[in-house]
Amino acid sequence: MAMKLSVLVIDDEDDVRNSVADYLAARDHTVFRANDGPEGLALLQEQEVDIVVTDIRMPKMDGFEVLRAVRQTSPQTEVIMVTGFGDIDGAVQAMREGAFDFFTKPLKMRELSAAMERTVRFHALRKERDQVRRRLDRIGEEARRQYGIQAIIGESDSTSEIRELIRRVCENRDTTVLVTGETGTGKELVARAIHHESDRCDGPFVAVDCTAIPRDLMESTFYGHDRGAFTGATETHAGYFEQPDGGTIFLDEVGDMAPEMQARLLRTLEERSIRRVGGSGEIPVDVRVISATNARVAEAISTGQFREDLYHRLNTFVIHIPPLRERTTDIPILAQHFLTRYATQTSKAAREFSQEAMEELRAHHFRGNVRELKNLVERAVIFSSGDMITPAELQIINGYTSSAGQDVEGKTSIGKYDGRSEEDLTLASVEVEAIREALRRCGGNRGKAAEMLGVSRFSLRRRMEQHHIEG
Repeated sequence: MAMKLSVLVIDDEDDVRNSVADYLAARDHTVFRANDGPEGLALLQEQEVDIVVTDIRMPKMDGFEVLRAVRQTSPQTEVIMVTGFGDIDGAVQAMREGAFDFFTKPLKMRELSAAMERTVRFHALRKERDQVRRRLDRIGEEARRQYGIQAIIGESDSTSEIRELIRRVCENRDTTVLVTGETGTGKELVARAIHHESDRCDGPFVAVDCTAIPRDLMESTFYGHDRGAFTGATETHAGYFEQPDGGTIFLDEVGDMAPEMQARLLRTLEERSIRRVGGSGEIPVDVRVISATNARVAEAISTGQFREDLYHRLNTFVIHIPPLRERTTDIPILAQHFLTRYATQTSKAAREFSQEAMEELRAHHFRGNVRELKNLVERAVIFSSGDMITPAELQIINGYTSSAGQDVEGKTSIGKYDGRSEEDLTLASVEVEAIREALRRCGGNRGKAAEMLGVSRFSLRRRMEQHHIEG
């Protein structure tokens, strides 16, 4: 046997105790001997022991009492029990109380040796399991730091209230949650915090952008399909509601969901089951549904674009995130958080904001909310050359944030409008140029352009259609 063990042999019969101990010592194991339970437990307090081999019928303390004491004081130590009374009830009781193995007298040394080998393998597996658990615990802790309630940063009363609401809703693993707020306020961050702080944290978190799924693919995307359900369905596919079983599904911009999907979602919430496209049976799903919207749902309900019964099912528990301009006390804390993050990522020296830069941040309107602040600070860090961020790096011009400070002609971004007549300087024309410029800078990537502009992808697509912008 490659691995050498430390073994404690407890038996009130000298012949049995010594024969077992001598056999194990001859095989290079470290062996300790005890005449009874109290003596054995005293040795266990002084020595590290891998295995205890103990008789059951002994004076002062029987083997079951020894087993319970070992389980309590040295849970990593395995116990093998031996008795001259080979009753089944005793064996069953020993195994139920945590004994690793059970033998009857006269003890066969070959059987004991086999039990020791099994113990070695078990120890190796348990060590590997413990290492995996420690790694998972570290990953879980990192996830909670990044996505848990600690990630909801700010000192304002509204931010403190959001954290308290998250704590409360985490007490019930199934409660449906609706997160409301403008684009860029951090609705997905709140959803992730609910997931990571609840007992669903070990399950998957699946985020779905309801505006990014084509209508003709919505049903199979959300609910999956069976093989042969339609042309091209060559194998069974699990949809978004099946994938996070035991976890959380986050439906972003649920207010833009197609009417036919709203009916199916309502049924899913009520029945806690789904049916795949082409399937014949109901499949139970264990998932918390968190949805988010920046739309005026009441207006959508009044125009028939959103089902009122679905809305009341989604808003069992509502968390509203106010815009950043209404919680300005959070701006310095968030700005410093982003500065530390991006300075570390880019190995820049910037560590703080000048007083003038912070005053500009406090005074800024932040139409794009926290997302705009994050992007602004990231750009400032890239432009920085010292240990302090100044207004020059922030590039806040007349209440707007510049993506790069200057255009290709060397003028400031707002300067492109200085030569226009009042008739040409309309909000629509400014919006058109902003969208085109964002698309140009992002190489036509609408997702990145939407983030740069501080709007959702759905809102960008709608504005592009409105202004007939291709790209």
